[in-house]
Amino acid sequence: MDGMLAVVKQKLTEMKKIENSGFSDPAKAAEYFKDKEILLEEMAKTLETVSSSQFTQITALEGTIKSLRDELKTQVKYPKELTRRELFFNLGKGIAAAWAGNHKALADLSFSPNMKADNWTNPRDVAWGEKGWQTAKAVLGEPMGNMATNDQYLINPIYETEIMSEAAKKSVMMGLVRHRPMMGPSIFLPTRDRGGVELHWLTAYGQQIKGSKPQGAERVELKAYTLAGYIPWFDEFEEDVFIDLGAMFVDEFIEVYGQEFDRQCLLANNDPFTGAMAADGVVKVAIQGADINALTWKDFRDAVYKIPAEERKDCCWFLNETVLNHIANIEDATGRPIWRRPTEAMPGKLDLYPYHEVSILPQIADITADKPFAIFMNPRRIQHGNRKGIEIKKFDATTESMEYGELFLRFRKRDGFLVARPKGNIVVLKTKA
Repeated sequence: MDGMLAVVKQKLTEMKKIENSGFSDPAKAAEYFKDKEILLEEMAKTLETVSSSQFTQITALEGTIKSLRDELKTQVKYPKELTRRELFFNLGKGIAAAWAGNHKALADLSFSPNMKADNWTNPRDVAWGEKGWQTAKAVLGEPMGNMATNDQYLINPIYETEIMSEAAKKSVMMGLVRHRPMMGPSIFLPTRDRGGVELHWLTAYGQQIKGSKPQGAERVELKAYTLAGYIPWFDEFEEDVFIDLGAMFVDEFIEVYGQEFDRQCLLANNDPFTGAMAADGVVKVAIQGADINALTWKDFRDAVYKIPAEERKDCCWFLNETVLNHIANIEDATGRPIWRRPTEAMPGKLDLYPYHEVSILPQIADITADKPFAIFMNPRRIQHGNRKGIEIKKFDATTESMEYGELFLRFRKRDGFLVARPKGNIVVLKTKA
């Protein structure tokens, strides 16, 4: 009996060490918790067969099992969220494991190999088994193939979600546009504009109901392409630098990705997408003055009325902070600021409409003749296609590596951008030709 109790105690000790760090696959989460519930049930039945002479130990163990059951139910409803420190450590550990080719460590962190060039491997189709990496589409127990030459891996989807939430803090547009998940390289979206349905009044019995052909939805294609970047460093990896390594990757990634996200939404001109400022059909309004130095708040007021009222209520301005500063410093005949007194806080609206300061838009010193510099629109007009997955790959066979010992970590992500129905819905303010 003592041996049986020792086994039960050992299992309970191991269960207490289990930390639930979140699940990307709901099915795997359910399976995990089901296995733990079955284990607790078996231990409870085992205790029923133990002699009553060991009542004190049995009572203590039964109390522990009950406590674990209650904790398990709480974990199912409220999975633990990673702290920032845990995210950095696990991500850094995964990068180091990818660099060293430690597949077991990668599997423990829920990283997965990416074997295909065009259609990336789905992490849900990959599992770690006794023979190494296995795919659900292969024969049971059959490994994926020779993994010795593979050096590109998809990070844990949970970490990807956390990284993208950090990237949103570095981007103006990421929290404003419409996001759509993409399972393939392109999707067709129905975009309906105003006037989709026509109504008719009937004023007498038997009156003819006239047929009408309402304006239908426009089908537009949203394509996704791969965005790549390289992060350099000089050091090898030990356990004491995992947190710093993960933090460095997150900081470098979110900084450049946030700016590129805003550029594709606003400024890109077929590079490879087209942003709001260069989209076909946008309403371009020239300011009244001869050049940018003559810009006044009236130019903004005249521009907004180019957009119908039903669309205008959801619109806001996007402009560089130097342009905003110019407006704030315009004075009346007595030398007092027109827009804001020195003792007043910076208002959140520009002539009754919200505004967002975007550093990548043209600065006032760079605005020449016939130059667009501000955008008035509903940001939900911009569609962002998000193909899940952030891939990392090591590069050490480079000239910089041989000469300076500089190493490179490449990251790749897939995104698509589309400005839907810009005609009559977006205004671009520009200087005169």
